[in-house]
Amino acid sequence: MTFTSKVNKRARPLLGTVVEIGVSDTEAAEAQELISESFLKIENIERAMSRFDKQSEVSQINDLEMNGSLVVSQQLWSILQLSEHLTVLSRGVFSISAAQKNNGRILKLMDERKVCRVAAGSIDLGGIAKGYAVDQAVEYLQSQSTPSGYVNAGGDIRVFGAPHPIFVRHPLRPSESVVSLELKDAAFATSAIYHDEKSYNQSGAVLDPRTGRAVPFGVSASVMAPTCVMADALTKCILMLKSEGDTLLHQFDARGFLVDGEHVTSYPRTEKTITSYAN
Repeated sequence: MTFTSKVNKRARPLLGTVVEIGVSDTEAAEAQELISESFLKIENIERAMSRFDKQSEVSQINDLEMNGSLVVSQQLWSILQLSEHLTVLSRGVFSISAAQKNNGRILKLMDERKVCRVAAGSIDLGGIAKGYAVDQAVEYLQSQSTPSGYVNAGGDIRVFGAPHPIFVRHPLRPSESVVSLELKDAAFATSAIYHDEKSYNQSGAVLDPRTGRAVPFGVSASVMAPTCVMADALTKCILMLKSEGDTLLHQFDARGFLVDGEHVTSYPRTEKTITSYAN
């Protein structure tokens, strides 16, 4: 069962995609004010973490000379810490840098939110920042005692309160859905290679940072997790690790599935399937 009351919603182009925010069981004027403030939270994150914005903190980091350092905001610091943690846990499968030296690490995290460049290369938070932005918007809505709602950033979605329908496109036939479910009090994300020359977000190949090779097209990985930042990041791990990623999913209380051609495989293999989060 999905939303039974009126949903106030609005969409805007942000984070390189279209972000839709919806709230229900709230007066229309109040709902629109909540939605506007949620968009502002997302804008602030995009302003700090976009590598395409020359004034962003990420761009400032990428402009650092060797051994140069920069004190970053608490939000960016949190993402960098989480990214480093995931890089270690995934044995380098998750990475915010394509650099081959130092196991892909070009930054050293110092005390008091200071980051220092230790190798050549640049960082790209595209594999994790979108989920983080979704979480920040949802957490704001919840802090305002919003009964139910959702934030959907191009398929990276988190839902609270009433359930919300989810449809996952078939990687070989994007006009068709391969899985449908109802998401409740959880987050969901998908990374997919829908075409031979393009990837999720249609922005380039999905590369395995361990080898530099692209993940073949016709494959998608979806993950449900308590937070969207984890769902977003773990999809990339499942694309490359498959069943070897079971430990990661267990650790973050997540479930996932891989669509490879016509085959759908649920992970972790030793636990309940992804329907454990669905109604």
